[in-house]
Amino acid sequence: MKKCIRSFYIVAISIVCTRLAVAQVTSNNLVVTDPTSTTSGGSDNTLIGVGAGNRNMSGSGNLLLGRGAGVQNMAGTQNSFVGALSGRQNSSGSYNSFFGYEAGSSNNTGSNNSFLGNGAGYSNVDGYNNLFGGYRSGYFNGSGHHNVFMGAGAGYANTSGSDNTFVGADAGGVNTTAAGNVFIGSLSGASASSGSQNTFVGAQTGQNTTTASANTFVGYKAGEQNTTGQFNSFIGVQAGQSNTTGSSNYFFGTNSGVNNTSGSGNYFLGDNAGQFNTSGGFNIYIGANSGNGPSVNGNNNMALGFEAGRGNAGGFNNTFVGFRADAGGTGLTNATAIGNNARVNVSNALVLGSGANVGVGTSSPTARLHVASGTANQSGLRLENLTSGSPASVTNQTKFLTVDGAGNVVLGSSTGSARVGADEQWSLEGGQLRNRNGGGVVIGSGIAQLPAGYGLYVAEGILTERLKVAVKTSAAWSDRVFEPGYRLRGLGEVERYVSAHHHLPGIPSAAEVVAEGVDVGQLQSKLLEKVEELTLYVIQLKKDNEALQSQNKKLAVAQTAINRKIIKIQSKQRK
Repeated sequence: MKKCIRSFYIVAISIVCTRLAVAQVTSNNLVVTDPTSTTSGGSDNTLIGVGAGNRNMSGSGNLLLGRGAGVQNMAGTQNSFVGALSGRQNSSGSYNSFFGYEAGSSNNTGSNNSFLGNGAGYSNVDGYNNLFGGYRSGYFNGSGHHNVFMGAGAGYANTSGSDNTFVGADAGGVNTTAAGNVFIGSLSGASASSGSQNTFVGAQTGQNTTTASANTFVGYKAGEQNTTGQFNSFIGVQAGQSNTTGSSNYFFGTNSGVNNTSGSGNYFLGDNAGQFNTSGGFNIYIGANSGNGPSVNGNNNMALGFEAGRGNAGGFNNTFVGFRADAGGTGLTNATAIGNNARVNVSNALVLGSGANVGVGTSSPTARLHVASGTANQSGLRLENLTSGSPASVTNQTKFLTVDGAGNVVLGSSTGSARVGADEQWSLEGGQLRNRNGGGVVIGSGIAQLPAGYGLYVAEGILTERLKVAVKTSAAWSDRVFEPGYRLRGLGEVERYVSAHHHLPGIPSAAEVVAEGVDVGQLQSKLLEKVEELTLYVIQLKKDNEALQSQNKKLAVAQTAINRKIIKIQSKQRK
């Protein structure tokens, strides 16, 4: 077999030599061309093809294979041009490898390039350190450098953009001057013209991005519709697919932020996270299906947990933390639900858990709110704006809050034995409320005088259906008026006293009452004394009246007798 192949090459070379001028000149050049090239000054060159290489070429170490390959090469060295018209206009560019019809056809001074494919790097003039592989990849690149374009039409329109990596059919196809982009996948960044520092990985990622910069799209159709949105990171199948102008978003997960168009500053992490958000901004949704309700499109919301915040329709400034923690109403603001299945239904509210106990200072809460202060005899609960100096909002109540032996807050009643006053000043003993401080009780304001010997001082009066005044001894009462030896003033004496003092004897004057007050018991005793005296006066008057009546009767009988005698005398005189 080897002998047959060797024989074939010998025959082929013989045939070529009969039709072409073969020149083996000095400097170890191999020239198989028509017309003959002398490659004066050049060395270690291999020129094969009609019009391949320049007759006056001084460059060395070149492989020029194909019709018109490197036809204008002069001082270029160590180039490999394989294909008709490949490297056709190269003059001094060196260390280039062009493989394919018209590959690097316009290259003049560019060096260290590798163009592989029909028309690859066709327009490159002085660009360097480029790698183009695929049909017309980097076709219009003129001065761009340090680019890698792999795939049919990859970097097709690039002119001066540098440091780009485009891998995939038509990847970065319209990029012209942008730099620092990485597009990997069919049609990835296909419309990007001047945006820089973008990274698109996946088929059709960032396909419609035009001038936007600093985006990272990874996944099938991730950021597909993005046009001018910048500083976005979309990672996952169809992540941020509909985004057009939204910027500074981070979407990580399949379909995360898939419908977002203009919303900015969002952070969605998890499959379908923020799925239906379109224009809402500065939201944080972390967890599969978090914040992905069909009407969830507000701003400044945070949902953390599986399916958290799905019902937050039109809400703003809300926080949901926990498995399916959510809003129970639409349009909520400043609402917070924390805990497994926690749900908040109104704005400006905080809900902790669903049927959960909350512990403050304890890791084992046994009540809905369990507070452990860590200090004996201190509740750990402080109401800063409700103090002992605050006015009471509810009065005449017999029920109150207190604590039991375990510290639980319970409802107490005044009929029980619980303490009801502050600082242990009051107690219930035998069903009676007692003041334990030994002092008096003052009710009302404006009481300036507190005479000794009294326990209750009340302003503005007391209203009661019954009032009973206790009298310690019988001597404090007025029955002595009816006792033998009691001196009853005569009415004349009483008249003279009243004329002089303007009040009854033994009754305090108005001035005394204003100055010293009135002892109800003593006053009642004095008034009873006057009633009893009046009774004695009435009895005396009755006796006097009866005596007068008796005298009147006697006088009437005597008058009758006199009248009869007068009548008899008058009768005798007429006769």
